[in-house]
Amino acid sequence: MNSTVYVGIGILLVLTIIILFILLKRDSFKSENGKRIYIATGALQAVHVILYLTGLLDKIAQANMYIAFGICAVISVMCVLLSGWMLLSPSKFKHGIKYLLMFVAVLQVVSTIVIFLLPG
Repeated sequence: MNSTVYVGIGILLVLTIIILFILLKRDSFKSENGKRIYIATGALQAVHVILYLTGLLDKIAQANMYIAFGICAVISVMCVLLSGWMLLSPSKFKHGIKYLLMFVAVLQVVSTIVIFLLPG
């Protein structure tokens, strides 16, 4: 596998985590700044879907299955935690968006379990 794929994956994950921590560090747990949590959760879910749709996750899995599982597991768990936090915190956002993001996060966890952990 080409080393540029690994570098691209690393840069994508590092940037996602840095942006996530910056957004969360700026008092985003207050209700007036709750949009940042929604944006961070949506961005992580988009990264997860893009990894599947572009075939990049398949290339990673062919090179090393454990790295691919780790990437999916970390992104899925972060999405579930952020979605759960959104459901707990009172905010002005509609509850439908909160439940939709939690539903997508649960689907991510289920898909990661089905793809990597269940025998095929």
